[in-house]
Amino acid sequence: MKSIHAVAIVAIAAMLIAPTISAVHAQGSPQGKVVEFGLVKPGDGKPVFERRTARIPLRKGLRFGFCAEITGLGDEGGKYALSETVRHPVTTGPNGVEENGWNVPRMVKVENGRARWCGGHLFEHDWELVPGKWRFEVADGDNVLVVQEFDAVADGK
Repeated sequence: MKSIHAVAIVAIAAMLIAPTISAVHAQGSPQGKVVEFGLVKPGDGKPVFERRTARIPLRKGLRFGFCAEITGLGDEGGKYALSETVRHPVTTGPNGVEENGWNVPRMVKVENGRARWCGGHLFEHDWELVPGKWRFEVADGDNVLVVQEFDAVADGK
């Protein structure tokens, strides 16, 4: 009889502990989803999306990008460190150096375990106007949370 009671106690304890483990796992497992993307109107501050598209005309002065919602973040200190990796067609700057992307850490403001991430690019130089795929990744360490791709194409003005 003792073994049946012991099994019952273990089963009840497991049922009580499991929701706690799930809640901790959910908060400790950031996830993301793209909520806006495309061409961005010129201006300062928050991006204002002019047109939803992943097809970007190669034009100096054109800005494109995306915004994502990241959830499952801790609220310690109200900020959270993520990284942005961008891959793009090989460009050659005026100094002759070839480049195909970058990776930078970025802090996001967190409220109630959520953050809004916005990223993108502004074509400022003629040497950047190279057709091909642009890939943006937002990651928490090795965990990629969001991917947004754009195809940069010849400007058909």
